[in-house]
Amino acid sequence: MRIDVCLISSNDISREGMTLILEKDGFNVVHSWESIDELEPVKSSNDFITILDCGSSASQVDAVERARNTLPSSRLVVVSEQFDLKTVIDCFSAGVQGYIIKSGRSTRMLAALRLVALGEKVVPSDFIDTISESGVERPIGSDFDLEREEAKLSPRELDVLCCLMAGYSNKVIARKLDVCEATVKVHVKAILRKLHVHNRTQAALWANTHGINEMFPISDSALIVPKSEEVLA
Repeated sequence: MRIDVCLISSNDISREGMTLILEKDGFNVVHSWESIDELEPVKSSNDFITILDCGSSASQVDAVERARNTLPSSRLVVVSEQFDLKTVIDCFSAGVQGYIIKSGRSTRMLAALRLVALGEKVVPSDFIDTISESGVERPIGSDFDLEREEAKLSPRELDVLCCLMAGYSNKVIARKLDVCEATVKVHVKAILRKLHVHNRTQAALWANTHGINEMFPISDSALIVPKSEEVLA
């Protein structure tokens, strides 16, 4: 199945090069715009992806919000020259399904786009490295301890939360925890509600800063995922 793609990039070489790479791999670039200002509604009977190559981090969130308003049915993916944690979080909060760093190989970008087309969310590997190695100090008796208690997460919700920190999709979590995918979705919704966050990315950050991975570690054997099922770009 060919996947329809809209592409926005101010750089002619980048836009034309990406178009060639996408079409060679079976994607169908239906629109290519130089600027977010040129964006217009797209009529398509299929779900499609819009790739936003917006340059600076400062312009990415605005571009995502404008694209979301103009193309509400499109899955949005940002490609960026560099990784910035706050920008990644803000972009996912604004509605992107994928964030890809250009320094990676084109094959990884193509694989990430196919995951997005299947409904998965894709985060850069730098994101997982950052939240895993942030080394945030958590003083004993701090507000973090109280917030953990007040969240009242069940043991299974804690397992799912640890999986979210690892960047796993619902499908992978379901297989690793031996539950159905619908059950995982219920747990994720409950986690977001209890932590008062809006998405999986924010939940993963909350868990990292509150020491969830240290206090409630899930066994390594339960979290081994084949390369073909990774959701990192």
